[in-house]
Amino acid sequence: MKTIYITLFCCFALTGYSFSQQSELSDSEKNKIERYEEDVKRYQLEYISDFMATLDVDDFQKEIITQALNSYFEELVKINKLRLKHYERETQIYNLDKRHFADVKAIVTEDVMLKIMDAAKGNWNKKEEEKKKKKKKKKKKKRRKKDN
Repeated sequence: MKTIYITLFCCFALTGYSFSQQSELSDSEKNKIERYEEDVKRYQLEYISDFMATLDVDDFQKEIITQALNSYFEELVKINKLRLKHYERETQIYNLDKRHFADVKAIVTEDVMLKIMDAAKGNWNKKEEEKKKKKKKKKKKKRRKKDN
């Protein structure tokens, strides 16, 4: 009986000790997290600026779209930090998609809106967009040569 009590006491003590160690982050781990967050923020800004360069809209619309994408990504991070179950998280993201770009939808065409949603979902590819631009330029050059 004594050994059972001692064993249970040791289990609870060790479990409590391990949980207290996990909850406290060391300075190096905090620095890694901060650097990672800075890198993500820099990558996000670069991604948005590259995407905005490919859109054919005026400066006012570009500014509105940029602000909407930045706030969308911030809201997305908040949803992911909640640690919801998969289906709850998907529902939250679906609701965010529906309501977040309502203002943008009013000022841009459907084509541009589809590109924006692709970019927000991560389906936009910079290399593919550059290939499309090159093809358009080649077509224009061929047309000019035929006209001359």
